[in-house]
Amino acid sequence: MYEILDYKTDPKSYIYVKVMEGLMESKLALEMLRKGMITNASSKAFIAVKAIISALVVKNFDNILKSKSEKEKDWYERVGYSAPTTGLIGISYDLAKLGYDVQLIVKTALLLHSFSYNGFDPNFVNYKDKDEVEKDIIMVIEFIKNKVKKFFEDIWDEKLESRLKEIS
Repeated sequence: MYEILDYKTDPKSYIYVKVMEGLMESKLALEMLRKGMITNASSKAFIAVKAIISALVVKNFDNILKSKSEKEKDWYERVGYSAPTTGLIGISYDLAKLGYDVQLIVKTALLLHSFSYNGFDPNFVNYKDKDEVEKDIIMVIEFIKNKVKKFFEDIWDEKLESRLKEIS
């Protein structure tokens, strides 16, 4: 039986699960990269960032909503908490206002997301070769490795620490 994870009724559990997801997807991205599965690794790196951003949104939900219009508040409550792809850039700016420097990593993750769907098609992506993609995947993973514990000190435990150590 699956339990439904609801950011409203149990935000701490939602944040925890999203942080765990971000760490696990980061590990998978590195494993796939090592095996030469660059498209899959790009996708996993994107998913890792999306999970971490979602956790940050829920962690800072009240502070984000303070300066928002009713329309924006409604959006965050309906879908924004999940860090949807089409809202990631705006969310990154909202998080920046709270001291989270995530704009670059979000934009890099979005480039990787596009690559994961379109490969090296010059009409759809900005990468010219495999080396550029690999560098961005590693940059995303390093960001998560270096920031996630600091971002989520209040929920950090041995399980998360163990997952973080697996990313190498």
